[in-house]
Amino acid sequence: MDWLKGMNAVIAHVEANLTQPIRYETPARIVGCSVYEFSRIFSFMTGMSISMYIRRRRLSQAVFDIQNSSDNIMQIALKYGYESHTTFTRAFKELHGTTPQSARKTGVPLKTFPPLSFKLSIKGVNEMDFRIEKMESFELMGLAGYYVPGQDWKDSIWGQFLDGGDGPDGSGTFNQALYNGGKPSYYTPPFWQVGATDFHTVDGKTPTFIGAQYKGTKPNIPGMTMKTIPAATWVVFTFKGETGGKVGEAITRIVTEWFPQSQYVRNEAVPMLDVYPDGKIDENYKWEIWMPVLAK
Repeated sequence: MDWLKGMNAVIAHVEANLTQPIRYETPARIVGCSVYEFSRIFSFMTGMSISMYIRRRRLSQAVFDIQNSSDNIMQIALKYGYESHTTFTRAFKELHGTTPQSARKTGVPLKTFPPLSFKLSIKGVNEMDFRIEKMESFELMGLAGYYVPGQDWKDSIWGQFLDGGDGPDGSGTFNQALYNGGKPSYYTPPFWQVGATDFHTVDGKTPTFIGAQYKGTKPNIPGMTMKTIPAATWVVFTFKGETGGKVGEAITRIVTEWFPQSQYVRNEAVPMLDVYPDGKIDENYKWEIWMPVLAK
């Protein structure tokens, strides 16, 4: 995959569909990765989510329609995918600092966000640590949900799992309930805390599962379920330090640097794993991304 060409094709697709619904599967398919992977890559490369970029482009173009057409504000709102005058006005004001009605006046300062353009950059300066693992199928126990690009953290599956505040045991989060203070009987290293994200989407949402590998009798934790991870060959990439926004950088490097020059392709039938072992999260903390692969 020529990533420079692919990302510019994504921008062209967005521009051609500013007044039409844009399914995130399409730009992901253009560059040949999953919606989850594409979303993390786009955010890392541009500093904004794909949903924010689309929103900015639509609201930027809406300014010209407001100033140069006789359409009423509601017609313009509907044209760019807003179903009510209120939601359009709120989004417009958040970006431009003024209302759509005021934008029709002369002398009002407004903003425009031109389409992005991806250009050649130097990559591969830093080495990547990886190993190949072959594993039989195993079970994860945790919380099932969906990844939705641009979703607020507190509404996301990670937010529910880590910061739920009202966990199934009544004392905190799903995280606390599952790990029970980190007792070893509840998990099997290294899969102490794992995010399993499917390649394919369902109705615009990507199935995601967060939990831990578990062996033995399943504890009775309301809201928890099981997920089988099938047998697969994995490329395991090891990263060091705090995670934070570095997950997006890691996925970007794997998909755009490692895969194109390797002898492997992504196994789309198996979810990608974010693996966070037990331990203090500091500059020495090591975490992993497990990417399922097939030989070319």
